[in-house]
Amino acid sequence: MRLLRWLVIPAALLSVPLYVLVRWVGLSNEKLDKLPEVIDRLKHPIVWEVPDGGVRYERFFHAQAEPGCRFVVVQVRMEARVKVGFPVVPRCFRLVDDHNVRHYPLARSPLFIDRGDSIALERGTVLEGELLFEIPEERQACNLLFDRYQETRRH
Repeated sequence: MRLLRWLVIPAALLSVPLYVLVRWVGLSNEKLDKLPEVIDRLKHPIVWEVPDGGVRYERFFHAQAEPGCRFVVVQVRMEARVKVGFPVVPRCFRLVDDHNVRHYPLARSPLFIDRGDSIALERGTVLEGELLFEIPEERQACNLLFDRYQETRRH
């Protein structure tokens, strides 16, 4: 009997807020069915990829690379699944080479030349373009990172 009381009372206490939420907010079965999709969009607001064959090495890309360096051109595709609350700027991207050194894209990356240096993403916005990096000649690109970039202010 004690075990039953320990199960029934918490279940009843949890069901009351859920009932109130459904009745007052108007959650229908249709809305409840979409809830996992909404949660997934909030967990992964931006979906992005580098397609197969989307990385190439160049010695010349509208200009010569610095001596001892070469260009890495990375094709990227991004889709915003929700309105993103921060702008996409060049510093959001970092290319990691085989020595675990991180490189920022050059300001003359085609993705940003075509759209400006700060891109706002609304839900459903799809960005496709190329990022341009300059790395030492003997290094290989290993990974592309993307994250929100915030300027740190020093006082």
